[in-house]
Amino acid sequence: NHPQIAAFSRLAKENTPPTRILEGQKTLISRTMHDLAYDPAHDEIVVTSPLTQAILVFRGGANGEEPPVRVIQGPHTQILGVGAMDKVTVDPETGEIYLPTAKHNVVVFPYGANGDAAPIRVLGGPDTQIRFAEQTDGSGNVPPIRVDPVHNLLIVPSGGFRGGNGAAALLIFDRNASGNTKPLRVITGPKTALAGSQQIAVTPKGWILGGSTGGSIGIWNINDSGDAAPRWKIPVRQLTGLNVNGVGIDATHQEVMVPTGNGNVVMTFYFPEIF
Repeated sequence: NHPQIAAFSRLAKENTPPTRILEGQKTLISRTMHDLAYDPAHDEIVVTSPLTQAILVFRGGANGEEPPVRVIQGPHTQILGVGAMDKVTVDPETGEIYLPTAKHNVVVFPYGANGDAAPIRVLGGPDTQIRFAEQTDGSGNVPPIRVDPVHNLLIVPSGGFRGGNGAAALLIFDRNASGNTKPLRVITGPKTALAGSQQIAVTPKGWILGGSTGGSIGIWNINDSGDAAPRWKIPVRQLTGLNVNGVGIDATHQEVMVPTGNGNVVMTFYFPEIF
């Protein structure tokens, strides 16, 4: 398989062909990208190129072998280091790009950043409690993070060891937090049933969707703290027999989308309560 970004109509069903495919050498898209973001304010698509340690920005309607309009790459970006920088998010109001790195921090670039651009903010340090999951061999693995512009927050999953044991937490920061800043709140503990760090989303009403035990999507509130049990669960594996490999939301249509590696399927659930 070769790397590509495929766009489908919202109501696409089984065996529906994509409406557009972005692929080819000129796109600079590489393998091991596990997240992408859409900037609605500027109609742009943002994706990482982990093998070249770069961030690629495309126009929203990009198609075929279309090159990115901007490429953030170089030593001043601070996205160099061990591990794949495969997750990215965009502040939908400002267009700022947030990238978690294997250095256990979050680097933030302004809208329009290009080339060897330095971040405008770096969030990291012992007081932040940011510690991304690690393989048992010590290699890095970063989770997706999400911006909540409605409540001015940044949600960062932390902890856990793939192939081993470790705590898991959701760290809630001020959206503009920088340096060695403590989180406003921390959701962690056995009652949280947090499991997996490869999926997270936040709704405009302040509901956080994330991986939970038993192949489920758990839902917490942005005001939760400590050992808070999820308010709701979507028992994806129980309902479908399929694994959870991510989560996305369509707030306009009150839908939750869950991709799975089982047959490359995207499942859609209607969940008006959280919207």
